[in-house]
Amino acid sequence: MTASTPTLANGPTTSTPSGSLPFRGLWLFSPRADAAFLALPLLLTAGSAVAAALMGLRAADEVNRLAVWTAQNILGNGTHVVLTYLLFAVHRDVLTAEPKQPRTVLAGTLAMLAVGAGFIFTYYANKDAHVYLVGVVFNIFGLHHTLSQHKGFWALHSLRGHQAGLGPGSPRERTLQQTYVPLMLSLILVRLFFVPDSAAPGATPYLDVGQGALLPHGMLAVILTVWLGFFAVLFRTVLRAGNASGPKVLYLLAVATATGLTIVSPMWGNVMLPAMHGLEYYMITARMMEPREGDPPARLGRAWIWPLMILSMLPLLTLGVIHGLILEGAGRGTLGTGDPSGSSSHLILRVLTSLSLGVVLAHYFSDAFIYRFRIPSIRKVMLRRLGFAPPAVPASTPVAPATPGAAMPPVASVG
Repeated sequence: MTASTPTLANGPTTSTPSGSLPFRGLWLFSPRADAAFLALPLLLTAGSAVAAALMGLRAADEVNRLAVWTAQNILGNGTHVVLTYLLFAVHRDVLTAEPKQPRTVLAGTLAMLAVGAGFIFTYYANKDAHVYLVGVVFNIFGLHHTLSQHKGFWALHSLRGHQAGLGPGSPRERTLQQTYVPLMLSLILVRLFFVPDSAAPGATPYLDVGQGALLPHGMLAVILTVWLGFFAVLFRTVLRAGNASGPKVLYLLAVATATGLTIVSPMWGNVMLPAMHGLEYYMITARMMEPREGDPPARLGRAWIWPLMILSMLPLLTLGVIHGLILEGAGRGTLGTGDPSGSSSHLILRVLTSLSLGVVLAHYFSDAFIYRFRIPSIRKVMLRRLGFAPPAVPASTPVAPATPGAAMPPVASVG
């Protein structure tokens, strides 16, 4: 994202032919940035899967493990969590957008760090139980967090199109948007925890925490049918409305691909879905850290945004390198949950790892509050930080009364 990225208020205002999918001026960030966080996860996943197939079964797990590690640490699914607190430090208005929000975020952050500290004791009390506990907690809450971000980007695409003159989404689309998180969360969790990985006798679920395979493998067909039905209705609704943007449809196609892949093949969905989430968060944080009109002059300049983001993530990246590349202990979708013996049990490393897990939980908690766009004060601050607010009108310029509902459509919480 560059300084030349246009704000949403300056997008196209002319009508487009019915049935077309306009792209110009409708990207959330820029054509290159939007393409990056859609294409890179797919390329990493597809390339790794092809390499695993060519190298044989013995090497497939290692290729997958390295692809998961890359999604977690380089593309940001596990390391981006500190960016929420970096944003608070750079722009205090994000934290104080609602009067009670600072106390709530502080209390929640401390509570989540306490939970992380508790993981130190569960690790030494029962290492297997610790691995199961961390795996369940972070796959459930992490997946909810990821799907909620999908819903938020979807809402921003709708707002982007509305402000560019395409009109609001249909009521049915908004209903589907509200249904997306609980439905996909339920489908994917059932697939991960309760459906065996294959039809072979004795096969266990992808995330085996001792629960056993409680559903027949044929349940996968039912889950896929529901997934397919949801997205078939969604794309029919969006395309028939006649006011969809090309970037929005591309984004929804990427979301459908990532969730469908997670259901069909969790080992590869666990690469694409987290990679998308991390890259999306990189871009939205960089956008929000940009200086806006009215900010104090001493605030962070654009040239320092990415270096500061990378510097803030280095401690978590270091832990990722230790667990995933040195100890080879990174678990499926979590930071340092594997290798419950040996070097990873060193007290200092275990304390740092457990506190990092607390930071991840604190990030989930904080984001759930700062992106509540249904609250007017938060909506105003966050849309300004995202560059979605219209340009300031000079005091001498008369302002026409706004038509109810004309300014912007309902927007769901973004994170």
